[in-house]
Amino acid sequence: MKAHASMTREFSAIAALQKPYALTYELDSAGAGCRLTLTRSGQAACRDSLVLDAPPLYCYAVLQYLYENCVQPEIWRDVVGECCPAGGRGVAPDE
Repeated sequence: MKAHASMTREFSAIAALQKPYALTYELDSAGAGCRLTLTRSGQAACRDSLVLDAPPLYCYAVLQYLYENCVQPEIWRDVVGECCPAGGRGVAPDE
């Protein structure tokens, strides 16, 4: 499935501090909501998705926020939860 929107941020190697990696944030449709996916490449590679019960334009704004702030996989669900508080814009894990 091709993402409706995809943004990738590349990080370079910094001697003794950081190995090179990339963060890719993607948005695609998922029933009545939108699926956000975060993928990290490199040594600590991982991939995680969740579904937002929100309109596509709002989901795109969340995607842009994640990208512009380089939100890492370890905290991204917490950040999305703050952007989409319960009460109409719930967050459900991807199955």
